[in-house]
Amino acid sequence: MAPPFRADQVGSLLRPKSLVEARKNSTLKWNRLRAGPSTDASTNDDNTGTTDQSSDPLVTLRNEQESAIKDVVSEQLERSILPIVTGEFERGIFYGNFFESLSGFEVRYTPMENFKKDFPTNRPLAKWGVPGRDAGYPTAKKVTLEKSAYLDDWLFFRNLLPADQVKNAKMTVPPPGWWHIQLKQPFSPDLFPSDEALLADLSAAVRKEIMTLYDHGLRAVQVDDPNLSFFCDEEWITTCKAEGVDLDRLLELYIKSHNDAIRDLPSDLRVGVHICRGNFPNGVGLASGSYERIARKLFNETEYKLFYLEFDSPRAGDFTPLKHLPVDKAVVLGVVTTKYAELEDLNELKERVYQAADAIAEGQGRAREDALRDNLAVSPQCGFASDHSEGGVGFSRERMWEKLELVKRLSEEIWPGWNGK
Repeated sequence: MAPPFRADQVGSLLRPKSLVEARKNSTLKWNRLRAGPSTDASTNDDNTGTTDQSSDPLVTLRNEQESAIKDVVSEQLERSILPIVTGEFERGIFYGNFFESLSGFEVRYTPMENFKKDFPTNRPLAKWGVPGRDAGYPTAKKVTLEKSAYLDDWLFFRNLLPADQVKNAKMTVPPPGWWHIQLKQPFSPDLFPSDEALLADLSAAVRKEIMTLYDHGLRAVQVDDPNLSFFCDEEWITTCKAEGVDLDRLLELYIKSHNDAIRDLPSDLRVGVHICRGNFPNGVGLASGSYERIARKLFNETEYKLFYLEFDSPRAGDFTPLKHLPVDKAVVLGVVTTKYAELEDLNELKERVYQAADAIAEGQGRAREDALRDNLAVSPQCGFASDHSEGGVGFSRERMWEKLELVKRLSEEIWPGWNGK
């Protein structure tokens, strides 16, 4: 299955300084702030995003947010960058707003000792002396999504696009098990009888969110789950074994939760999963290790047809795991880094794509040309700013655009004319 975009992007973009400052000055950190006025999907499908001027910090944030999204969408259209994204400017962090929108669920401050020992996300935080952070927990015996987390944002975004470009828009959603994997006790046994029961509710909520967006015209969705890469991290694996954590069972749980969230979706909805190793401010990574540990299960037991994988540095390992990729699935190679501003050499990137194609072709018993045609695309390895703070080391917004243009040039060198130009 050929990927829908030969040049892709993960989702988050560097925010303008005015937007960063507006969020810092507001009372919001990771919490929701919709793009435009709150709408009810059953009554209002025309979100123009107009707001009143006010000195209220939240109104200032909303105005900055709307302006920044309009500008970044316009820039992508002008540069012919696909797919088109909002840069996640409407969120404080890439998974933001979804879990806060669930009924029977809350996100609250959690001391570090309540997280699984040596959980990779917490390593840099521990070094920085952070005593705790937010985490999500069920508060009732049923967790549901009563009102879409992202519909207002999508309607605002959609109305900025020419009609013929709506099909090229993409939004991201978090995975069902985002908080579950991180916590020593992710739920009270008084509320849920098992991990499976909680994850079933969360998967249903993610699926409902995806279908709501689809019903209003979105045709490309990316599920962001960097936590899956932690099953490749030797340090965390060693700690889990010492703590008696059954990683094989956990991986099975999360594969099922992903499959439940995306099973039986419409055939014209393009859904992929992004699995990188984290991208904290200033390029701080969270994990390392080859995808080989999870590749067979990832490619063969999940329902995904499209995988966004990190291959920009040695921490990701080589392309050997791609030999497990089935003929009818595809990988978007994250070969351009968002961790550092240095611009990659185009010819070296081309050679890396050919190496990946050779690994796929070997596993499938086919030729390089077959793998290039059916199984590959290229992208940055991660977003440029996964939260509302700074991005990678030395990055400017102009360098960000240069990186995206490099991805586009790389795709045009390997797949000439793929975007109709």
